[in-house]
Amino acid sequence: MAESNLSAEQHYNEANELMMNDQFELALENYDLAIKKCNKDNSNQLYSYFVGRAQAYIKLKKFPESVKDADSAISLNSNDTRAYLKKGVAQYNLTEYQSALESLEEGIKNADKESENIRKLFNDWISKCKKEIKPVQNSSENKDKELPKVQQIPAIKHEWYQTESQVIVTLLVKNVQQNDLKITSQENNLKIESNNPEKYNINLNFNLSHPVIADQTQIKYLSTKVEIKLKKCEALHWSKLDKSPNDIVVKKTSTIDVIEEKKPDYPSSSRKPKNWDKIAADVVAEEKDEKLEGDAALNKLFKQIYENGSDEVRKAMNKSFSESGGTVLSTNWSDVGSKKLEVKAPDGMEWRKWD
Repeated sequence: MAESNLSAEQHYNEANELMMNDQFELALENYDLAIKKCNKDNSNQLYSYFVGRAQAYIKLKKFPESVKDADSAISLNSNDTRAYLKKGVAQYNLTEYQSALESLEEGIKNADKESENIRKLFNDWISKCKKEIKPVQNSSENKDKELPKVQQIPAIKHEWYQTESQVIVTLLVKNVQQNDLKITSQENNLKIESNNPEKYNINLNFNLSHPVIADQTQIKYLSTKVEIKLKKCEALHWSKLDKSPNDIVVKKTSTIDVIEEKKPDYPSSSRKPKNWDKIAADVVAEEKDEKLEGDAALNKLFKQIYENGSDEVRKAMNKSFSESGGTVLSTNWSDVGSKKLEVKAPDGMEWRKWD
């Protein structure tokens, strides 16, 4: 990072913000600048900066550097618990369980005024250390024998959920780097493999229920999980992540879910089921074929002309009818569109305007 005009405290605050956003490399650079610019006589500030950088080193799995920063902080203030906690956690990850236990037990002595969460954190790590140390202390015969330690490969769990436009698959595993996994997204398939089987045990192959837009897949590697966002081709509700021939397709609309399945039979007292759709169609056909006479037949004709006519035909009919007071009905827009129509009273009648 280039030299900036920020003060040591501003760099420290920036580093804390970056840590909250899982941007550990940038946070480390800001802690470095904060320590470099800090007045060496201000031991309280310098202590906090070393503790912050020790935590950044832990997140980046640089445990020896974290122990060194924790020791620098302890040399400035041996009564504060934070540095002991960072040192103990780093030593545990270096498999220095006895040293980690001693650091944690020293730190918890001054944790009376700390929050319940901090005290619980100390106790949890102390329990972890004792669990690792206990098998060695149980048998004196094992002191000269170093048995190979079988490392248990963590089982990676996963879960998924969806929005109207995306399907999100989450791998519940901490501190995974991009080169640890191979994630391949295709239109109908999602495959997740481990590039390091000795470290992570995962081999998932999903035949997706519905197609996705593969080139819009987004993958985020966070400190607590890996998040895979798949873009749906259609706004369908997925009943399962894996394809199944028995799945019901649900099309998502703005107000309701429309399920493509057999239409329900309406309740009836008849012993034989009735096809109500056929009955409705028959009624419409009867109305269409009905023979009308007089004004009813004329009105039906006008209705058919209006329904089947073009936009200009409809405009002509509306304009002529409204301007003539219902005495003229024209379908020729070129004839009535440019002029105002006069009322034409029926033969033998006279039109008068009401005052």
